[in-house]
This record gives sequence, structure tokens and C-alpha cells, in this order.
Amino acid sequence: MDPVAELFPRSGEIAAAMMARCAAEIPAYRLLPASVLEGDLVANAAAVFELFLTTVAEDRRPTSGELALPIAWGAERARDGLPLDAVLKIYPLAASVAWEMVDGDRLALGARMLDFLGEVMPRVAEAYLRERDELDWEHREDRQHLAASLLAGRPVRRRELAESYDVVVFHLPALPASGGSRAATDLFRAVRSDLDGQPDVLVTFKGDGGVLLVPVASPVSSAASVAARVDRVCGRPCTAAAARAPALADIPAAHSEAVEILALAENLRRPPRLYRLADLAIEYQLSQPGPAREALALVLAPLEDHPHLIDALRAFVTSDYNRGEAATALNIHRNTLTYRLGRIQLITGYDATRPADARRLAAAMTAYDIVRQNG
Repeated sequence: MDPVAELFPRSGEIAAAMMARCAAEIPAYRLLPASVLEGDLVANAAAVFELFLTTVAEDRRPTSGELALPIAWGAERARDGLPLDAVLKIYPLAASVAWEMVDGDRLALGARMLDFLGEVMPRVAEAYLRERDELDWEHREDRQHLAASLLAGRPVRRRELAESYDVVVFHLPALPASGGSRAATDLFRAVRSDLDGQPDVLVTFKGDGGVLLVPVASPVSSAASVAARVDRVCGRPCTAAAARAPALADIPAAHSEAVEILALAENLRRPPRLYRLADLAIEYQLSQPGPAREALALVLAPLEDHPHLIDALRAFVTSDYNRGEAATALNIHRNTLTYRLGRIQLITGYDATRPADARRLAAAMTAYDIVRQNG
């Protein structure tokens, strides 16, 4: 079977397999947000692969104009903070994935792959190095490696380190699907570029967010101010969490605490903002398994068949018991919310508008959400 006719319709599938293989075998790619890795980079890989197949079908070399975009994309990896060896290694790895997925004439295709890689890789390396020269690469890379070492608990010898740090973890906000994968890539780069302007803050990225080490005694930065910078770049609040490490050796434990707080805030669908343990102390305590948590979750068991009532209660609690705000959040009339709160009282026996009952229902709501999240 003609390999071009076989592979061209599968270019998207093959590109996704290429990037999955690269993420598995090249650790640097795992530091990129999933939205970038699974979106923009897959689209780039598909376009390059289709260009390769086109040159095979037409029995020619790629033109300089056709190579302009792949070369530019290679240079962008410098802005993403990827080392050159990771940028170049992706090409033979991707070729190997395509080779394994061919059922037709592998030998002929393999020879053309080598020719194509010989055209692309030197130009990508040249463009990458040119882009890197325009960035403060060494400083950025040094900060990222230092942050990674501190988070892993590895000993470091640096006189300029602070005595204690706030460890801040955050997730970038999800973007509308209409924005395309490019929007996620641009947002990631914008956040990274802005944080480069905070020289006393150590930064590393992973998945759809990052980890910031903010000196506690810094005269220019704080956990709140750095989180606010990220919010401004994103154009909307991000969900973030912070925990204090009194000494460098405490950074791994503080990171674990912040990750747990962030997960709790997101699982409970709390409004996007910066959280510390004190902000979610009750929720954190309720997240621990035990008979009290199970008993509280059972308070809302009679509402299982009435999800709109659970949503009404959640909105009422989240809005700090403000009927107007809760009704707006639910996109219903205030009188409709009042009716639903009455139904909750009728079914559960607890009145969300009475302080004592409201506290119990809020705790029950937290326990209910946690139990459901844990499956």
C-alpha cells in the first residue's frame, strides 16, 4: 500500500501518538501545560508530518517557505524553556513513531524521513539558538533548576537564598475551546515572561500550572502579590494555594500541603483566589475520613434525586448566604431560590436561612462533595 495514502488521513492520530511518546521519554516536555502539549504541539507535529508526506508524494525536497513555520515552531520551544537537546530529540522520536505505524513500504519511507530530518533539524537548531540569545536563558534555567532542587529536598549551596519561602501552586484558567490551542500556548508564555520580571521568585512549571517559591521577607514580592500578577496576565482569577516553609528543608512538605489545599479548593468548586490552610481549615478537617464526615454527608442523602436543590444549596453557601448573589449565579429568580431553599428544609429538616442549621448544612455540603469526589 502507498504509505502516503495510508498515513495522510491519520496525520492527527499519528501526531498525538508522537507527542505522547515524547512526553513519556523526554522529561522536559512534561513541564509544559497539558493544554500546550496536547493542543498546540500536536497541531504543529501534524502540520510538519503532512509537509513531509507531501514532499514524499511529490518526490521533492521541502522549500524554504514550507520550512519557515516548522523552524519558527522550533524557535518557540526556546521561549517555552525547553533545552535544545529536548527540542531536537523530538524529531527522531516522532519519525520512529511514524515508522512503527506504517504498514506499507517502510524502507522507501525511512530513507525519505532521514533526508527530511537532515533538512529540518539543523535549521531548527539555528533558529532556536538565535532565539535563545535574545532571552535571559541562563537566569531562567537556573531559577527553574534551583526551584526543582528545593522542591525535591535536594541540598543546594546558594548564598542568595532566603531563609524561608511561601510555596505557591496555581493552575492556569481553562480557556474557551473557540480560542484554539494557540491561545493556551500564548497564555503560558505570557505568564512565564511576566514571572521573569520577579527576580527574587523561583519558578517552575508543570502540567497546567506552576510552582512559585516566594521569599517570606522579600521587600518587593509576596505570595498574594505574585498570585495577583498571574491573575492580571490571565485576565481572570486563578485558583492558587500557598503554604509556608519556615526553612529550606521544609519546602517539600509545604509544597505537598499547598497541592492538597489547591485540590481541595478545586474539588469543592470554591471561587478562584489564593487559599491558605486557614481559609479551608474546616473543609480540610472534613476531608479526613471518619464517622463524623460520613454522618454529615448523609444529611444531604435525601436530596440525591434532586440535583437542582443541591446546586441551590451550594450556591447559597458559596455566596455567603446572599440570596441575590446565589440566584444570579444559578441564573434563576430570587423567588425560585427561596422556593428551593424551602424544599430543602422540607426534605432534610434543616433551614438554610437559620444560622445553626446553615452551619450544619454548609458542613454537610462540604462532606457530601468530598465523599462524592472520593468515589
